[in-house]
Amino acid sequence: MPALTASKLANKRLDRLNAMTCSLGLAGLLICAAPPAQASDARLDASTAVASVENSRMDGALFYQVLVSEIQARSGNPGAAYQIYLELARKHRNPDLFKRAVEIALQARSGDDALAAAKAWRQTLPQSRDAAESVVRIMLAMGRTTDLVDPLRTMIQLSPTPQQPQIIAALPRSLSRLPDRKIAAQIIDDATQPWRVRTPQLAEAWVASGEGWLSAKDTARALEASRKAEAIQPKSLGVGLLALNLMDSEPQAEDTVRRQLKLTDASPLLRLAYARKLAGAQRMTDSAQQLEILVEAQPNNAGSWLTLAAVRLELRQTDLAEGALKKFIALKEEERAKAAKTLVTSESPTPEQAQQTLADSDTSLDQGYLLMSQTEEQRGHWQKALDWLQRLENPKDNLLVQSHRARLLARQGKLAEGRAAIRAVPETEPRDALAKYQTEAQLLRDLKQWGEAYKVLSEASERFPQDPDLLYDRAMLAERLHKFDEMEQQLRKAIELKPDNAHAYNALGYSLADRNVRLDEARTLITKALSLRPGDPFITDSLGWLEFRSGHPAEALALLRGAYKERPDAEIAAHLGEVLWAQGERDEARRVWRKAQTLDTNNEALLETLTRLQVQP
Repeated sequence: MPALTASKLANKRLDRLNAMTCSLGLAGLLICAAPPAQASDARLDASTAVASVENSRMDGALFYQVLVSEIQARSGNPGAAYQIYLELARKHRNPDLFKRAVEIALQARSGDDALAAAKAWRQTLPQSRDAAESVVRIMLAMGRTTDLVDPLRTMIQLSPTPQQPQIIAALPRSLSRLPDRKIAAQIIDDATQPWRVRTPQLAEAWVASGEGWLSAKDTARALEASRKAEAIQPKSLGVGLLALNLMDSEPQAEDTVRRQLKLTDASPLLRLAYARKLAGAQRMTDSAQQLEILVEAQPNNAGSWLTLAAVRLELRQTDLAEGALKKFIALKEEERAKAAKTLVTSESPTPEQAQQTLADSDTSLDQGYLLMSQTEEQRGHWQKALDWLQRLENPKDNLLVQSHRARLLARQGKLAEGRAAIRAVPETEPRDALAKYQTEAQLLRDLKQWGEAYKVLSEASERFPQDPDLLYDRAMLAERLHKFDEMEQQLRKAIELKPDNAHAYNALGYSLADRNVRLDEARTLITKALSLRPGDPFITDSLGWLEFRSGHPAEALALLRGAYKERPDAEIAAHLGEVLWAQGERDEARRVWRKAQTLDTNNEALLETLTRLQVQP
């Protein structure tokens, strides 16, 4: 082998050193020089070769100390590597060295060492945003809250001014992992205090405060923060969403949402969220009004059409529901056609992405087909409803689909086949079995086979004795069978297991009121339910019926009118009509009952009322 020239020897050593340091992951600490191009002139001297190399920012001593540290870290001795890096970082005041010390400690799963390095970094370089952020991240990961405010505030202050609102807005989500929500809320308040007292104040800081206190269930402080945020920035989407989330516990927060939605440039996202909130509260008429505004403004938003169709179905407005569903299906089929076209175009995504888009479209279409089936079911067209179900993907594995199919089969006298379809749905976890029990029981309840449904839920109770929803369902069947003591026992146990179970409070209170017994206790129970679900028309109906039983017809009438306006339901109509009848408003009572018959001809409460009062609407 011929002897190496001086230039080649220098190049070879540099190449080896570069390869070693780069392979050890030192790119952030050392500028790894690319190997110089081969000289065409064999007589190139060493000085020329070295001059063509970009020099490291480190001196030789620091470089070799870093190299030794990396070798220690890769050799299973992270403790020694950590100590060397931390000492070097302090000595040289180098943020990259601090960062590497933190990384090594985290890789070794030593949170305390990582936090110590991050704190040393922050102390040495107090104007480093990265140092403050590192302290915050580690403390949150470890669930530590002591001394968190200062680095959190520093992290915000050292961020560019345009980014500060976004960082502040993200704080409630970042601190959501802390187990004590009140401590988290106080940290948010303390960290964002400068942005809530300066001029001008940041609406985002007040929104973050409100979200923190809402999570801590201090709704009064959350509402106050919401109002202050609105005063600063009335059009803020964050303000609107905070108010929306406050509606359950602070009904007056709805005024903020309404004010925003009256604006010409109201947020479609807020309107959709509001419509869904209203639907969840059984305020279907109000929900439908918001969705109609939304689809008019955004006619190509398929999701809004689907939600509107679901709400119209709940209102038993089948023609309107069908119209919304046809629009939804047309939009989704157009979307699917575009997704399929991307498979063969040069600008298409990967085949996997395109196939996923097709799968997502199919899933969405399945929802539309299912609602179309329910539309035909409401019309009494059993076979047409079954035909829509046949369009779904893998319907046999879907409990919701099979429960609907079972109901349609039962309508045609094929109850045994329907029950078998429900039982055949695969189970992937224990709660799947519970869902199947509840679905089968609901099928039997729809057919008024109360005793058989009670047997199914009794069998389920042996497997799931502590499930509050199952206790509630079983209690409702016990009431149907006039087992009132058992009903009360089951409902009180459901409340004990789930203290915020508004439906259980309402069911027990309504049962007492309907039987005209223990009316004071009924009032306490229904009032509690209404405090948990303010504005729920079915709970308002219970309270109205209680007032009627208590001899307060004027109060009853006001409550029942309000409930019926929010939710035109046949059972609410039965109660409203009876109060009107008792008050001598018989023509209006008949009008209410006739309308109720078009909503649900077979509603038991309505039929019982008309039979008892011997009325033909």
